[in-house]
Amino acid sequence: MLYDITDIGRAAARKLTQLDCVANNIANASTSGFKAQHLYFAVKGKTVQDDVPAKLGPAVTQVDYTQGTLRATGNPLDLALEGDGFFTLQTKQGTVYTRNGSFLINSRRELVTPAGDYVLGETGKIVLDGQSIEIGNDGTVYVDENPAAKLQISAFADPGALMRAADGRWTDEGRAGRKPADGCRIVSGQLEMSNVNAVKEMTQMMEIQRVFETYQKIIQTLSDMDKISTSRIGKLI
Repeated sequence: MLYDITDIGRAAARKLTQLDCVANNIANASTSGFKAQHLYFAVKGKTVQDDVPAKLGPAVTQVDYTQGTLRATGNPLDLALEGDGFFTLQTKQGTVYTRNGSFLINSRRELVTPAGDYVLGETGKIVLDGQSIEIGNDGTVYVDENPAAKLQISAFADPGALMRAADGRWTDEGRAGRKPADGCRIVSGQLEMSNVNAVKEMTQMMEIQRVFETYQKIIQTLSDMDKISTSRIGKLI
């Protein structure tokens, strides 16, 4: 099967899309709680073994939800999750979910993110009016040794249905099947690091760039061949 410039151009465009995904992973390699995202193109029609080149379908995005390593910070309001689950936040745009447990207390003694979004408990916003604050492994928040609230940890039957938002956050449009995060453990004084493998992503980026450059050379060669063919039309041999 012969390919023309249009086919090669489409293949190059797909590589650019993959490059954007890899670049986003690298940019968030140090973002707490970030989950790596990988992009593939589904094969449709016959396979390569059928002597007919397989056609590529639309891009398929797959998120790697594996646990990132934990880093100790010593701050009791820095929280990490062990197991499947997300912290639940209330923002101006609505409810979002995150694995980034970097929290603080605002001037109204409410538990919030550095951006000012509210960290939700099982009964709503969490107010910590006291001196000593501790957070147990089950998410119970103790103020001066008395239970004051419990973190709302959300899990999903189909996390693949979550929509990625900014800053490593996620939104649910009602298709992910929200449920209680049974068995999820909260670790105080630590943060979950990004699960991006920076070395692997850099290697993939270089591979994508090499393939893209090859496509550029093929396009240039085909263009030159077209010019030569056109210039020879009508010439006597």
